[in-house]
Order: sequence, then structure tokens, then C-alpha cells
Amino acid sequence: MIEEIKNNIIAIVRDAGVTGDIVLTQPPKPEMGDFAFACFGIGKEKGVNPMVAAQELAAQLDSCLSKDGNVVIVINEVQAFGPYVNFFVNPRELARVVLKAVTEDAKFGTHMIGQGQTVLVEYACPNPMKVFHLGHLRNLITGEAVARLLENAGYTVKRVNYQGDVGMHIAKSLWGIYHLLDEFEEARSKTVEEKVTFLGTAYALGATKFEEDEKIQAEILDYNRKVYEDDSDIRDVYQTARSWSLKYFDTIYTKLGTHFDRLYFESEVFDEGKKLVLDGLAKGIFKKSDGAVIFPGSEIGLHDRVFINSQGFPTYEAKDMGLGKLHFSEYSPDKVIHVVGKEQSEYFNVVFKALAALLPQTEGKEFHLVGGYLQLKGDQKMSSRKGKVISGDELIAIVEEQVKEIMVERDLVDKTTKENIVHNVANAALKYALLRVNVSQDMAFDVHESISTSGDSGPYVLYIVTRIRSLLAKAGISSDGTQLHQEITIPTEVSFEEKNLLLLLGRFFEVTEQAARELDPSVITKYVFAVAQAFNVFYQTCPVLDAPEIQKQFRLHLITIVSRIMKQSLDILAIETVSEM
Repeated sequence: MIEEIKNNIIAIVRDAGVTGDIVLTQPPKPEMGDFAFACFGIGKEKGVNPMVAAQELAAQLDSCLSKDGNVVIVINEVQAFGPYVNFFVNPRELARVVLKAVTEDAKFGTHMIGQGQTVLVEYACPNPMKVFHLGHLRNLITGEAVARLLENAGYTVKRVNYQGDVGMHIAKSLWGIYHLLDEFEEARSKTVEEKVTFLGTAYALGATKFEEDEKIQAEILDYNRKVYEDDSDIRDVYQTARSWSLKYFDTIYTKLGTHFDRLYFESEVFDEGKKLVLDGLAKGIFKKSDGAVIFPGSEIGLHDRVFINSQGFPTYEAKDMGLGKLHFSEYSPDKVIHVVGKEQSEYFNVVFKALAALLPQTEGKEFHLVGGYLQLKGDQKMSSRKGKVISGDELIAIVEEQVKEIMVERDLVDKTTKENIVHNVANAALKYALLRVNVSQDMAFDVHESISTSGDSGPYVLYIVTRIRSLLAKAGISSDGTQLHQEITIPTEVSFEEKNLLLLLGRFFEVTEQAARELDPSVITKYVFAVAQAFNVFYQTCPVLDAPEIQKQFRLHLITIVSRIMKQSLDILAIETVSEM
């Protein structure tokens, strides 16, 4: 709908004789207009200062708008601001267009650009028997939001999770378990959390001893061999410990409102990956080097990487060949998006080239969505039960505990309701904070900022939604607006604050499209915060329940749509709203 208004403006500018690309931007301040057109190109073409070109074009356009029979209803004013021509939308016409479009279209803000296409989004990817660290947490939250962005754009999305259940970290864990066998047996009857704590202890023991003693190194390497060979001597312990980790990861996924259509494991792809690499070696795609098999990336401007090591074991790279084959045989995806940290960028550059050489059907379909680093801000006092580094699951618990402390005195309906609200508010605090910056941007997480109910935070946005719902409830209207009059009468005067809200609501369609194309949930967080702020200003200056009847009904319609669009935005971010705070 905003696109229609832009097209209207573009047509006016073209009628004035402007040729070439006409790009409209948003002025830095609302009082400067709603859309702006830069006159640098016109100035250069005419050999005049862009400010002069803007003044001349504004005068020409203004005269066109004033002609009888040639009034463009959607625009009621044109002004020159420096080298820009700025357009002011008629607020009553804007209200008519926006409210009609959003009210009549239950799917407003959704798209069909991905119709008929399947996308695999691979994210989270923690390794069994190791800590679920902060990087996993950010990737998990980002991946779910990206999956929802794509679903909103019409793609068929398959959520997949690739986990390393073979390799040296498993071997070190097994060595530790077998040297703590009594504790392992005791852990069988304990909680999932206690089991995982034990696994952390076992891994730490094995990792430490591996660095200290050559004899122990050899023992751990032997465990590594036994895992790859599925040796019956270790099978029960290995599978039991692996299951403990997977159950614990499931508790995190459930808590954060995500799920997976397929869990992939290194144990199911390493053999096929090795075969693919050896086939590629025979075809000249790979080469031998010092007893290992490498992909000669240096020959195509990348770097060489080992795919089968000198001991004959497939590396991560070879396993990804097997994984890629499974992805395409099971789903035939049009695109595979790997949500992984930036430290893996060079790795994926080589792996994607090697995979395309082996399996041409993957060419141009594999993408690395580069994730930025996540750390804690400053010297926040957060001790870890597992050591000096805070794990992802511990950060979740810390945020929830902080929210619980803030809400301890709140008089809510009952204990169960309060627990659900605390959970949703904590999730909102964590997810919003991690998603409000670009996916690839490094960030420092501040717990105190994240849980604030003022400023750019998840709890603040949730609070605005609850405030709107409370206002609607006082008017006897449900949050979906079913009790409102069907016909919307536009008041004679539409205020600046109402117009600002209407413009933002109208932009929801293009915002969701932009976020999907750029695979960037921060586009949505920035948008929903802007809507929350605009509503707050509106709320302070525009009475609703005490307004004259026509204005009251108009404003009730308006805030109902604000509530709906905010909820849709938060749904894309996997943030649940709450009934009260």
C-alpha cells in the first residue's frame, strides 16, 4: 500500500519531466514530510546547484497539484528542503487507504515471493557431550527468526540441526566417563540437568588429561577409533551419554519456542562423506598431500583444506559432503542456509566449492548466513556452575531470574499465569536483545538493558501491546477488534500522531519483504520498536475513550491494527505476547 503511494508520487515526478530512476527515501524528521526525492542528478544534468533544482521542481509540482481537475488526492503538499523535494501525504486519504487495506486483508504483511520454493535453515548445531555455549544460543534464536521470516514470505521452510556426535570431543568425554564410572552409573537416575553437569565434568577431565599425558592421548585416540567403528565395548555408554545431551538440548529448544524437522548427526554422514571424497579423488577433484586427502582450494583463489586426515578419518569437511548429499536427497531444496558464526566463513567458502564439484545440483544453493560474536557486556557479575565462561542455557536462566525478581511484587491473576508471563517476558528480553542488531554484527549482551521496561527492549514492546489491549478491553473490544463497527468513518482532522502511526502501519508490508530478502530479523525489531514509540506518543496526546464518537471509533480501529501488526512482528521474532505485565 505504501508502494502504491510511492508509485503515485513517481508518476507525478515523471509528469514533471524527470527521467531515469526515481528513488524515494524517508526524510530524517516527520515534520519534513513523508517521502523525499534527491535532486543531485537533476542539478548535474542542468548544471545548477541541487538546491536550486529542488526549489524549481517543488514549485513546478506544487502548481500541478493546485490545478483544477488535476488534484492528486494522496499528496497535499510539496516542499523543497535543501537538495530534496519532500512530499506530504494527505492524512485523511492515508487513513482511508491504510485502514481499508489492513482491515480487509487478514494476511497483510505476508508475501508469496517464495511460493513453490523449499529452503533448509540449519541452525543451533550444538555438539553432544559439550556445553551449549553463547554462540549456539545466538544461532538458535537467529535461525528460528530467519525461518519465520522466510515462512512469512511464502517459502516452505525445513528447520534442520546438524550435531557432532563423533570426533575428539566425544572421545575425550568417553575417557572421562570411564574414569568416573561410578558417578556415571549414579547419574542414570538423576535429572537431565544433573546428567549434563556430569558430562561437563567428564569432558573437562578428558580434555585436561589429553594435554598432559602422551599415554592418555593414545587412549583417547583409541576411544575415537571405537566411536567411528561403533565398537560394542563402548556402545551403551556412548549412546546413553549422547541421549542425555540431546534430551537437554530439547529442553532449551522447547523453552525458546523452536523445533526441528530433522536432526542430522555426524555419525550418519561421515561414512558417505568419506566415500564421496574418495570418489572425488579418483576424478581429480581432490588430491593427496602428506598422506591426507585435500581439496586444492589454492588453485581457485581459496585455500587448501584436509578432507581425510593421514589416519584415514574423515574431517568435518568430508562429513559436510555426506550431509550435503542427504540434504538434497531428502528435501531437494532450492536453498540451504547455514546460520553459523563468522569464524567459519573461510571454511564454508571451500566446502561449498568442493560440494558443488562433487554434487553439481548444489551449485549456487548453499549459503552461509554469517553470525556475529556474542559476549557479555562489561564485568557483569555472572558466575557459572561449569567454569568461568557463561553457557547459553545459564544465560537463559539468569535473564529469567532477573525478570522474576522485578515481577515478584506484581499482583497477577494466579501463580501459573505469573510463571507463564515471567517466562514470556524473559524470552522477549533475550530474543529481542539478540535480534535487534544485524545478524553478522558482534554484540555485547547487557542483562539489565535487556529486561528494562523502557527503551529499546523486548519487555518495553510487550508492555505497549498490553497497554493497547487494556485500552481496548475498557472499550469492550477484544484484541482482534470483532466488536468494532465495520464501516470506518475518517474524522475531518487526522492528527500528526495518528498520521505517523498510519505511515508506519502501511510500511509493514515492505518491511517484512525487506527482512526476508536480507535475511535480517533486526529489520523487524527496529520496525516494531518504531511502532511502539509512535503509539506511546499517540497515547500521550490523543485521548481515545473520551474522544467524540467518530474520533473515538476511528482511534479504536487504529490501535486495534497497531496491536495486530505488533503481534505479527513479534510472532516473526518468535516472541509471545502476554495478557498483563
